[in-house]
Amino acid sequence: MNGFLGSLQAINGLRALLGGYMLITDPSGKSLDLNVEWLQTTPFPNYLIPGIVLFLLMGVTNGWGMWLIFNRKENRAAFGTLVGLFLLAWIIAQVIWIGYKDFLQPLYFATGLLQTFFGLALTTRRKKI
Repeated sequence: MNGFLGSLQAINGLRALLGGYMLITDPSGKSLDLNVEWLQTTPFPNYLIPGIVLFLLMGVTNGWGMWLIFNRKENRAAFGTLVGLFLLAWIIAQVIWIGYKDFLQPLYFATGLLQTFFGLALTTRRKKI
């Protein structure tokens, strides 16, 4: 379970770091085939702030969670659960604000569910892993 959760966090974290970086350096979103008009119903004029949030909230936290898992730190399971919940909230907010735009939204929602599930499962295990 540790390895699976850590691997999910590694994949999600690296993709979020890359995607966030691309949005920060190109707030128009064109480099990721995003349309700035999708943001009309949001408080954001472009993808700069979402890019920063993606980089920090999804990228850095998943990277930190992966480090906690693979170094067997005490709070790794609870942190994994929290990061999974962050990912679920990110996707839900995205779909509420801009609607369904890409197959990646349900894919990342599913990985957020898996992260949350495996974090909770590790948290509730009685024996030390």
